[in-house]
Amino acid sequence: MAHIDKRPNGSYRIKVFCGYSADGTAQKTQSMTWKPPREGMSDKQIEKAVNKAAFEFEEQCRRGQTVNAEKFENFCETWFENYAKRTLKQSGIDRCRQYCPRVYERLGHLRIDKITPREIDNFILWLTHENVKSEEKAVVKIDLKAELKKRKLTQAQFAEQAGVSAQTIKYAWDGKQVMLTSAEKINAALGQPLAKTFDRIKTEKALTPKTIKNYVSFISSVFDYAIKIKAISDNPCKNAVLPKIPQKEHTMFTIEQAKQFLDILDLPETPVKYRAFFQLALFGGFRRGEILGLEWSDIDFDTGVIHIRRTVHYSKELGYYDTEPKSKKSVRALTLPENVIFTLKQLRNDQNSQRLILGDKWHNTERLFTSWDGHQMNGASPFGWLTKICAAYDLPKVNLHSFRHLNASLLISSGVDVKTVQSVLGHSQASTTLDIYAAAFQDREAQALGVVADILTEGKQRKAE
Repeated sequence: MAHIDKRPNGSYRIKVFCGYSADGTAQKTQSMTWKPPREGMSDKQIEKAVNKAAFEFEEQCRRGQTVNAEKFENFCETWFENYAKRTLKQSGIDRCRQYCPRVYERLGHLRIDKITPREIDNFILWLTHENVKSEEKAVVKIDLKAELKKRKLTQAQFAEQAGVSAQTIKYAWDGKQVMLTSAEKINAALGQPLAKTFDRIKTEKALTPKTIKNYVSFISSVFDYAIKIKAISDNPCKNAVLPKIPQKEHTMFTIEQAKQFLDILDLPETPVKYRAFFQLALFGGFRRGEILGLEWSDIDFDTGVIHIRRTVHYSKELGYYDTEPKSKKSVRALTLPENVIFTLKQLRNDQNSQRLILGDKWHNTERLFTSWDGHQMNGASPFGWLTKICAAYDLPKVNLHSFRHLNASLLISSGVDVKTVQSVLGHSQASTTLDIYAAAFQDREAQALGVVADILTEGKQRKAE
């Protein structure tokens, strides 16, 4: 039964007993405040109305549609502990943690049962006006070329001395922006005050529509969990009005540029590990993490079949770690062309030779792509090499994922059906494939209609001749 207490201000406190805590030591209760809906009600009318409110509230409690006085920030921490740790990959948890400061600032102090769609819309509006500060950068203002010439140092030698990459020194040399932390290291190697050698640059940019959508997705996931455990009954994010995400065209090589890139991979000076990495990216359409996670047992050299069984992620806390692929469909087996299998055999021979040279110093990870001593290869290394190659051979600057897009586009333009493309790429649903590559499928459909037109009008054209 609900317990009703009248307060001095004329309101009533309705409290419902909801059982005991897990250890059985404390009662669990839910409460609400009720006020007479209008002035001038008689005592009998008020008694009848408050008893009705108490009955309805008790029914809500019984059905799990209870109020929850817990603050949103506290409940988010419960979500991280009880839900996220069991269901999300570490990279997903890290990403959600990045959203917490802004979410807690605007919504953290509110009761979870009091957050309405209006609060969510106001939060989205606030995010659209928020600026995210990028890391500080710097531009060199001295003649670095003359300075290194005076010291009789090459760019590579000075890079090693300063503790930065040779690419960073080249950027500074060319007058391009470098990270402030790199500028400080360069400056320390030069032994001059920072203000004398570099101009500091601060830039601000607005949050992108995609980032704002990710904020709301995080909040919505917390509310979905709250509904699941019957802490609340509705998700206020359900009908949120999100900013439109502009569709970006994928920058990727043309067929001629891809052929040129393959010729570059075949050059004797190209390291075998990069030849193998980018052949897998281009011919297999694999994700970066899937390639980095490949082990020798995943490859059947007799049949040419490669198995995708894991993917590699990175976090500051854990370093490089493995998880299962992105979805069940991402666990797949594909047959590779003979030239790719040949390159992988070369890579295996090179790795075995390095293992023999290092002996006990070699770390046996069974990975295809490793550092010089057998540890997991740095995930940024392939992109760093690709960037240098694109600049050296006047190719457009593309990212690693562009090879996956190119693979898919070539499959689609060749007439491969959407289910097969989905299977090759490891998408969980065919709708995902269609959404990402809608333009490519539309082009193919337009070509197909052109074929129909050619067939139907061929006879008429002959008559006209």
